[in-house]
Amino acid sequence: MSELKKIPVILDGDPGHDDAIGWTLAQGSGRFDILAVTSCSGNVGIEKTTYNARRICTLQGIDAPVAMGRPGPLLSDPITAGNIHGQSGLDGPALPEPAAELSPLGAVELMAQVLHESTEPVTIVSTGPQTNVAALLLAHPELKEKIACISLMGGGIAYG
Repeated sequence: MSELKKIPVILDGDPGHDDAIGWTLAQGSGRFDILAVTSCSGNVGIEKTTYNARRICTLQGIDAPVAMGRPGPLLSDPITAGNIHGQSGLDGPALPEPAAELSPLGAVELMAQVLHESTEPVTIVSTGPQTNVAALLLAHPELKEKIACISLMGGGIAYG
């Protein structure tokens, strides 16, 4: 029986509990080649979501560069969900400190680099606000053909 080819992905999110579980499943499935992880402001502010992304990568053995995204939405003020995920964005479980340094590139730059360098289209799995994806497509429209698809966890217009 032949081995399935891994799907190249960029994980983009605002890690609270939902993203953490999704990223854990992605890593544990063995079906994905995680090329990069990018954070966005959402459940909590960008500094906390970036820290959480790095801790989840350390916990799950995700060996990919992690980059910080924009501090808020393109056209409005940020809305956070500390009342749902706690003040840290991941209240509850004890997580390790990040093992790897944060990428010197911002999220959009890292996403663009990964897409540009990939020999095949890459799937973007976006489990938070779509700010980084929107900024990527605005800044680098020439790279849209390098995106296999965008798989997103949707929300509502008013309440996430």
